Amino acid sequence: MSAPDIRSPSRRGDWLSPRWESIKTRIEHEVDTRSVRLAAALIRLTQGRVVRLWRRQALLLTTRGRKTGQERTVPLQFFPNGHDMIVVAANSGLPSPPGWYVNLTADPVARVEVGDRTLRVRAEELSAEAAAAFWPRVLQVAPDYAKYPRRTNRRIPLIRLVPIGPSEGAAS
Repeated sequence: MSAPDIRSPSRRGDWLSPRWESIKTRIEHEVDTRSVRLAAALIRLTQGRVVRLWRRQALLLTTRGRKTGQERTVPLQFFPNGHDMIVVAANSGLPSPPGWYVNLTADPVARVEVGDRTLRVRAEELSAEAAAAFWPRVLQVAPDYAKYPRRTNRRIPLIRLVPIGPSEGAAS
């Protein structure tokens, strides 16, 4: 007796079931969450060159926790747009947005490390129309991002990180 063909439509249908997609989403999110420190260290050590192996660009975004006030740093893939950087608040396609996004809604001024530069930035959420227009550029570089809108009912925000001068965004 031979093993079943895992490429058969019935098995393939099971593999793509909503339940299996939910499991994959949770695993992906857990791996991302648990590897933040290691990824940040590798990005700092190589000044971002490690992600270029996959033809990607990454930055380290440091926000201030809206409840704790503590700094939180996360590695994110970004998509250049002139001098600005666009990041995707996908959170692996989970129903809730990522913590860094919620922190930016409370305080849009943050710090970004890109290559050997550290910049202060102001976060601006793209409008639904602007995000829809930019989305094909995201998918051109990172086609795997196409899975995130399929995994959730929420609109996945695209955030523009705009470099600011030392006095911009300072508390008055």
